Amino acid sequence: MKRLTLRARFVVDGMMVGIHPSQAKGLSSEFEEHRGYAEGDDVRHIDWKAYAKFDRYFIKEYREATNLRATS
Repeated sequence: MKRLTLRARFVVDGMMVGIHPSQAKGLSSEFEEHRGYAEGDDVRHIDWKAYAKFDRYFIKEYREATNLRATS
């Protein structure tokens, strides 16, 4: 079993989002991290509580959930 590796045939953005967590960042309900505001970022994603505390803009990033289908 240690010698086996998994390889995806192709990347799919499907209708069943939320089956498993991925390393991709996107919109979801699971918070991942803050990052500094950069020009062009959507102001809807600014963490206003962090701004009030640090007097700097921070953007909330979330972990995007994607589909995974495995066969043997």
